[in-house]
Amino acid sequence: MHDEFTWIENLVPDVIKTIRQRFTVLQQISWLAPVGRRIIAERLGISERTIRTETDYLKSQGLIDINHLGMVLTPKGEKTISGLAPIIAKLFDESQTELRLAEKLGINRAIIVPGNADLQDHVFGLLGTELNAALDLLLPLGQNTITVLGGKTMAEIVPNLSSNLSHHRQLMFVPGRGALGESVEIQSNTVCQVMAHYSNGKYRALYLPENVSPEVLRSLTQDPSIGEVLDYISNSDAVIHGIGAADVMAQRRDLDLTVKSQLRQQDAVVECFGYFFNRSGQVIYKIPRIGLQLEDLFKIPHVFAVAAGTKKAAAIKAYMHNAPKQTWLITDEGAANSILNGI
Repeated sequence: MHDEFTWIENLVPDVIKTIRQRFTVLQQISWLAPVGRRIIAERLGISERTIRTETDYLKSQGLIDINHLGMVLTPKGEKTISGLAPIIAKLFDESQTELRLAEKLGINRAIIVPGNADLQDHVFGLLGTELNAALDLLLPLGQNTITVLGGKTMAEIVPNLSSNLSHHRQLMFVPGRGALGESVEIQSNTVCQVMAHYSNGKYRALYLPENVSPEVLRSLTQDPSIGEVLDYISNSDAVIHGIGAADVMAQRRDLDLTVKSQLRQQDAVVECFGYFFNRSGQVIYKIPRIGLQLEDLFKIPHVFAVAAGTKKAAAIKAYMHNAPKQTWLITDEGAANSILNGI
């Protein structure tokens, strides 16, 4: 049935989100009636304006009544929710699927959005929306430092962050690495800056060359401006990063032919934080770099990995052998189904 729904969404991209949202609102009214819009908005983490739009629609369809006590289901609404419940459970059995995925990968949480990013560009927007909701849920009030890595997925999800994140929070975004040479729009400096813009936060930049010798790296860390950003990174409250396919990242990092050949021969499938791993999670090669290191993740309270699409499934699975337990994976059905079904 998921395949059929994917085809429908190709034609009407928002149909899954609309069905889920309206059913969820109807379900909350059923549980809490009589209830006001503000309580529903708080329960679902959706703006009161959106709830008003949805409840006005539900009322126009004769599914709810609204009076001075609040909203209640009509007989038609009760019949609708009763009839739809088993269908929705089959279509959107995310709770069980997400639990299974998180358990299989050995991490705290997995969030799965509908669709396949390999085929549907709008999936990146859904990933960004879920990331925004997760940050809003987990980040404490007050000062927060968020370390951000670059990449195409990260650049795609940025516009879905919201200024609501800065409500009672002071957000500082810092890049996890400062490599120059990549396309500007996917560099961690750029992604970090744009995230700060959309979430009404602040940012610091880190401009450094990639693929330099360890001696040069040690020298660069003595620079005061670089040291300031490294201090922010080491005291981060959260990290947001992507997961790269090894062949793509080897090309993007402009590795020499000898290293590329080594990666192919040893079946490297994923790159994260400058490490290339094989399918078993063993390190094949490491790029010397300044910034966030893999071992740093284990002391950072909140770690968000964002990666999606069937083509990323092997990379996600391989990387998770090394991911800290507190990781939240935000992915899509394309990757999740491939991992769970062993494809």
